[in-house]
Amino acid sequence: MTIWNDLRFAVRILCKEPGFAAVATLTVALGVGANTAIFSIVNGVLLRPLPYPEPERLVALHEIIPALEATYPLLPVSARHFIEWRERTTSFEALSVIIPSSANLVGAGEPERLDAACVSPNLFDTLGVKPVLGRGFVAGEDQAGHDRVAILSDSLWRRRFHSGAAIIGKTITLDAQAHTVVGILPPSFRAPAAFPLGPSSSLPRSEVFRPVVFPQDETKQLMGAFNYGVVGRLKKGTRKERGLAELNVIAAQLEKVSGEKVNLHASVTPLQDLIVGESRRGLLVLLGAVGAVLLVGCVNLANLTLARGERRTHELAIRTALGASRGQVLRHALSEALLIAFSGGTLGVAVAAAGLGALVRSAPADIPRLAEVSLDGRVLLFALAITMATGLLFGLAPAWRAARTDPQSALKAGGRSAITTTGGVPFRSALVTAEVGLSAILLVTAALLMTSLARLMRSDKGFQAPTVLTTDLVLPEGKYGEQEQRTRFHERLVAGLEATPGVHSAAISTALPLQGETWIDSVFVQGDTRSPWERPMVNMRFVSADYLRTMGIRLVAGRTFSENDRQRQVAIISERLAHTLWPGQDAVGRQFQRNGGQSFEVIGIAGDVRADVAKRPVAMVYRPYWDWPFRRIMVVARAARDPRSIAGGVRAAIRRLDPDLPVAAFRTMQEMLEESVAQRRFQMLLAAVFAATALLLASVGIYGVVSYSVTRRTNEIGLRLALGAESRNLCAMVLRQAMTPVTLGLAAGVVGALAVGRLLSSLLYEVSPSDPVVIGTVVLLLASVALAACYLPARRATRVDPLAALRYE
Repeated sequence: MTIWNDLRFAVRILCKEPGFAAVATLTVALGVGANTAIFSIVNGVLLRPLPYPEPERLVALHEIIPALEATYPLLPVSARHFIEWRERTTSFEALSVIIPSSANLVGAGEPERLDAACVSPNLFDTLGVKPVLGRGFVAGEDQAGHDRVAILSDSLWRRRFHSGAAIIGKTITLDAQAHTVVGILPPSFRAPAAFPLGPSSSLPRSEVFRPVVFPQDETKQLMGAFNYGVVGRLKKGTRKERGLAELNVIAAQLEKVSGEKVNLHASVTPLQDLIVGESRRGLLVLLGAVGAVLLVGCVNLANLTLARGERRTHELAIRTALGASRGQVLRHALSEALLIAFSGGTLGVAVAAAGLGALVRSAPADIPRLAEVSLDGRVLLFALAITMATGLLFGLAPAWRAARTDPQSALKAGGRSAITTTGGVPFRSALVTAEVGLSAILLVTAALLMTSLARLMRSDKGFQAPTVLTTDLVLPEGKYGEQEQRTRFHERLVAGLEATPGVHSAAISTALPLQGETWIDSVFVQGDTRSPWERPMVNMRFVSADYLRTMGIRLVAGRTFSENDRQRQVAIISERLAHTLWPGQDAVGRQFQRNGGQSFEVIGIAGDVRADVAKRPVAMVYRPYWDWPFRRIMVVARAARDPRSIAGGVRAAIRRLDPDLPVAAFRTMQEMLEESVAQRRFQMLLAAVFAATALLLASVGIYGVVSYSVTRRTNEIGLRLALGAESRNLCAMVLRQAMTPVTLGLAAGVVGALAVGRLLSSLLYEVSPSDPVVIGTVVLLLASVALAACYLPARRATRVDPLAALRYE
């Protein structure tokens, strides 16, 4: 009953001050709502266990070659090594391969390109997932000739096959080959990412799964290609350290047998850590930023409540004189704060629920696990915890001061108690220092992220393609199984695109800039005796003759490919590789070799191009497409102005060659650039919003404190004026006293920003966390805003009527 009475009393008091109650409740609601929404994303992406049974036992396996570790910390797994690990390990319950792929679906509607994955038959058992219809793969279905089976995702089953159970056992056409559908996966299933390189570092929504078939040459090479992502499930009670040690023993034995000195190591990473990847730090920075905004809001509320408490000193003194104990006064004051906090918290959860959907939709697609974000029990507990903490933070100090009011002094002061009490001034100045410091940290964080993004967007990517339209094609194996068939298709495709109205130039490539690294190989010149792992590493790209011109990549020296090169081994190399192989020399006309001994003549030097927007350009080797005609190719076409204007013509040119070939969605190179920086832009925008909110709150808080201080000192100021003090001197005095806690806050904020900057370093591009220009600009901005907030009350102080002030005294 005591608590109930306290709450009833708090409601009555707050109803008498609806303005204060509304402002305080709304402040808490916005702070709690923003924190709850951001924590929902952090919870869904970072904290919530993966949606598999006993997910803590799931790990991703990779390989490490120390000579390459600086550039490629983790490598996919060799097929031979995977087989050896699978057969000889005792620490793992199961090991499975999963690699990204694609599939062309023909029949049951328009031809469609599907995201797909090739997997070991035991993958679903490893993950602990069972099909809701049919069965999983069985042993032996990863052998050539027995692999024409497929398992479909729930979304594909519903979209293309109308949820019909009769699809089990029926055949569908994938890549021009008949596949028997053997199972349908649960609606919640998402394929895990386990591939650490290239544009396929994740499997966002794979809709069809087929058994992986290892090429025979890869299963025989002890130190062959590293091409496969591997997922493992540790045995119960087995630590990943034990599994790692066992894999390293096997790796050492394989290295010894191969005769190569590689110092090969394995890597075992919790699957959740690999999936989350680089998103972790950015999301934690955002959570810290929105938490700082809530703290600034709490400081403002504490200042407001302190001012309100000083105005109520006479009332509290009367209540104490009539027998109220200090405990009762403390309880009543805390009840008001907690009532405001829980009202605001409830409204904040509603705000979070309403805004979370929009926040998720605006988040970049490369943040993993966004589909799992929701307001679950953990998020609601978090909202309850920060609501209670908020109430205590802004209510405890005012409540404690109210409980310690001396009734005799307050009653003697009478109606003037509100302007004669002095004890709260140092504490309120300390609160100003705290909110200025927090605001400075947030502003520096936002300014660093903004500067980083601006420099990243202005940096030279190595290509100029503002009017280039792209799409990708995958030639079905059943129809284009022979290299000659693919080469002829590529030739006819390029010719057809170049003849399309509106297309100035067109080309094909196996990968485009900003799409990650692909076909990584080592190259060397005659006389280089180093091991393949110590030689320069390059990305191989297979392109048509007009690729460089279409993409706006500089041809620094030499020439591009021509029909006369079909019987020769020729290549175009990037500037970086030319300087590495032949420093200070002309590389055109010289010979180099790739791992395996194949020799090439350099016919041209191309400008350096970035494979990752935030990393330095990689060494590149361009070879003519007929050297190795891929099934998957990227199509690029340059238009005069709007690249979208040629989409219809490009699609028609492809359909004329093969009406059954699905065409992926068209994208411009500008859109690809925007997608590559989407996560950075998302972090920057939210940090900027939080920083601007903190700046607004800080300016309001500083104005409130200085204004209240001037009000309390009205009599003193009037007396000074009556005794002949000049207005400008009084204004300077008020400004000097008001800016003292602001200056301390700025100093503390700069120190805090330098500490936070270390956490931001991995998110920044070509900007130091301690950049003096950025920090100096923020200090100047915040000081200017604070000075303006202080000047208005200071100017009002100089206009006090001394006669009115003295008459009141």
